[in-house]
Amino acid sequence: MADAPAPDSDAEDPAADVAEDRPVESGSAVDDGDVAAPAPDDAPEPEPAAEPGQDPTSGSNPSDRPEPSAPDPAAEDAKPDDGELSMDDIFGTDATLEGVEGTDTPAENGASAPTAPPAPERTRRAAKDAKDDLDFNFRVVTSAYFDVAGAEQRAFSRNENRLEFTLRYSPNDHIQLVGNVEPVFLGVAQAQYLDDLATRQLLTPFHVESDAAYVAVFDLLPKLDLKVGRQIVQWGTADRFNPTNNINPDDLEDRPLFTEPIANQMVVVDFAPLDDKLWFEAVYVPLFYPALLPPSAAAGLEDPQSPVPFARESDVAKIEELQATLDITPSLVPTVVGTVRMPKRRFSDGQSAIKLGTSLGGVDASISYYNGRHDIPTPLRVDSETKNPPVGPVTDEECCYRSDVLLNYPRMQVLGLDFATQLPFLGDMGLWGEGALFFPTAQELRIEFPIPVDVTPDDDLLNPVDQLRGPAIDSRPYIKATAGFDYTFGKHVYVQAQYLRGFIDEFGADHIGNYLVGGTELVFFGRHLLFRAFGVVDFPTGPRDNGSYVIYPELVVVPPWGSITFDIGSFFLIGEDDTKFGQPAAGSSIVFTKVTGAF
Repeated sequence: MADAPAPDSDAEDPAADVAEDRPVESGSAVDDGDVAAPAPDDAPEPEPAAEPGQDPTSGSNPSDRPEPSAPDPAAEDAKPDDGELSMDDIFGTDATLEGVEGTDTPAENGASAPTAPPAPERTRRAAKDAKDDLDFNFRVVTSAYFDVAGAEQRAFSRNENRLEFTLRYSPNDHIQLVGNVEPVFLGVAQAQYLDDLATRQLLTPFHVESDAAYVAVFDLLPKLDLKVGRQIVQWGTADRFNPTNNINPDDLEDRPLFTEPIANQMVVVDFAPLDDKLWFEAVYVPLFYPALLPPSAAAGLEDPQSPVPFARESDVAKIEELQATLDITPSLVPTVVGTVRMPKRRFSDGQSAIKLGTSLGGVDASISYYNGRHDIPTPLRVDSETKNPPVGPVTDEECCYRSDVLLNYPRMQVLGLDFATQLPFLGDMGLWGEGALFFPTAQELRIEFPIPVDVTPDDDLLNPVDQLRGPAIDSRPYIKATAGFDYTFGKHVYVQAQYLRGFIDEFGADHIGNYLVGGTELVFFGRHLLFRAFGVVDFPTGPRDNGSYVIYPELVVVPPWGSITFDIGSFFLIGEDDTKFGQPAAGSSIVFTKVTGAF
């Protein structure tokens, strides 16, 4: 998805630009920062564009230029007649592709699967190649989102301006320092009261993010590397939807991106006794850091008709009976306040993970283990009380009752397996898959009602109850998995498809859905114009479940001088109010624009 499964022009993976001091493997679907593959050796070199008033041939050494060659008759015969439009005029050629910057592309000759993160040996080689080198990158991203459906009113909901500064310094073969700072300006004033107009933070909201601040020591012992500090460790081979990737928390706030990792402080040890053929990675994260949720998450908690995550069907039926009662009696709808219980900051509450990987016969594969927590909170207890005195008319919603919801982060262990490869006999089609076996800690949910309610009217007995208690998370192991492929037809049509068992936010054996993610990218005018259309299908999981959809078209324009991209697109959520992408917690449908500049 352009900003989801498919390579994206302005939503580069921070781990690729910041936390990864290692090169992207050759043959990967996207090489961050490398916009276009060079033209074949026999392709003519394009003439650089001349500055105004400048000799078009200036700026290069004349002695380096080849002597003009005689025209090739065969090539002349292959040219279209005057006035006739060829496919190269529309899509562009290798020559027009040269020098275009600012977009990510599928591979030149058949896109390949997203590959596993490079082995520690490749990381070490990259650092040694960069010794005595100071590498600085700078990026500017400005975006605006406009709500068109699913919101109280059509209006701008996001206006973000972001500066990204990344610095890497390698004084010698053994040391590398990496830092990243991202000041973010939110162009929507938060002032509500007169006193707020005297507070700059409320008038011009501003915060700072960082995807990297760590020290890397290579060959601390032979073949053993150490990284300490704020960083991103990306596991898994699938595109964006990685069930084996649980070390860093998810950034879910920018919904068209679906998810991005948030850096955290950690210790990472890499050991490659057989270089790429066999390597190990161990990670310890001392302090838990939660996921960053979208603004619509609170709306899902406050909506009385939102699904309640009970594990047993009998408990779900009782909650649906209660919701039907709330629907016809608005005065029973409470004011909902959510409180999150954070894990304690003990050594034993840290997160740990280990991974064993190999690259043999053109296949990257690994097995991993993670011990930590789910980074999205789940409800644990709901306490209710009567408001005294009532607020407003006693027939209105939220007039008479209040419910306090306590949420926590359940523990889990995850055993993962992934692979990625290319299939030469199918035109280098990329193929990948990863699966994770989750072992969750069981958790019960107790909901207290402000007044006794009969939630089993079908039994012909009047038996009102003042609470409902049942398992929310079953201790049964469950599987989340992703499998997919991608392919490039010629050089201008890219397609990708992935099957997902379990979405990013889903947790527990009774709460796992099935999804299909897929789409295409069309390339025009030598990558100066790209059209992307991707989508997500949520398949019904039962007779009472309805499907829902995400539709995500995007148009990317790259000016001839490169380094800048202009994006315009939309992110439509389609479904009933009780479906995955139609419920209030999913947020609104938007149209957006983005402008990105980088050097």
